[in-house]
Amino acid sequence: MRKVFLSILFVASITVFCTLFCPPASGQGRGAMQGLFQGQAPPPGAVTVLGRAFFDAGEAGFGNALTMLIAVDDQNVRQEIGLTDTEVNSIRLARTQMLLSAPQYANRLRTMTEENQQTLQDDLIRDMGRITQSFNNALPAERRESAQRLAFQTLGGVDSPLISITSMEALNLSADQRTQLEGVFDEMRAERRTHGDKMLEMAEKVIAAGGPQHLSQEDREELQRAGRELEEQSFATARKLAERLRQHLTPEQLELEKQLLASRPAFLPPLPRQLRGGNQENNDTDTPSGDGYTPGTGSWQPGQGVPGQFQIQPGRFPRPQ
Repeated sequence: MRKVFLSILFVASITVFCTLFCPPASGQGRGAMQGLFQGQAPPPGAVTVLGRAFFDAGEAGFGNALTMLIAVDDQNVRQEIGLTDTEVNSIRLARTQMLLSAPQYANRLRTMTEENQQTLQDDLIRDMGRITQSFNNALPAERRESAQRLAFQTLGGVDSPLISITSMEALNLSADQRTQLEGVFDEMRAERRTHGDKMLEMAEKVIAAGGPQHLSQEDREELQRAGRELEEQSFATARKLAERLRQHLTPEQLELEKQLLASRPAFLPPLPRQLRGGNQENNDTDTPSGDGYTPGTGSWQPGQGVPGQFQIQPGRFPRPQ
């Protein structure tokens, strides 16, 4: 059980889109979308609506809330944050409310038209905002700060492709810094979103074929190649974003980032190779574990080890107050 929830904690943070929306690349097991639609093929466009909603919500902090809503069942996480039994129960209640909303959205996605897609997406985002607010309300300020630190450590710091302004609150941002950093995120949003849209296009193609097992060998190989290329592009954009974000941090905050990553709890799963300080130019050397990295192998591995019942939690998202 411990291993399962550690996997959930890590994958939910590091692979927002793929974990939730992409069927397993191997063709084995059940994709998240199949879980939402009770084994039936999702309608065309459903992945895109969910994915784009989740992108907007994730930028504003839903990813952090989702991570903790799921990982609260792990004893190590509870101890790290210092959660009381009452707080754990409040978080689980917020999770139950989230799960109860899934069937209604499955029905709406089945019957959606081009005209009502935006309305559906907006409703998803609004409800994800409510879920995040429920999570925030369940915790006193000191617990939220501990949860932010753990989320920041889980992601791998400022260099993570999924870093958000909410995650960076772990570095004790001032109000002026928050405004400056929000401007950087706004300027980089289009480039980051492009990667998400490419991923959604890939997922739509797989679903339209009835699953990866129905793709030709040539198409499967192309899908794997495109996935590896997209992974590299996502981390390249993340490095560019991180460089700009750090320009607005003080020396003390830069040191705090190093300290948080150096004290990353041992119970968290290993970070992707790109976030462990390996040589970006050489795929098989200079990693702390000497793991012989090749892109797409032992790196992101979207959705790996995540139980089907936790993969679908459907999300213009109000920034949490």
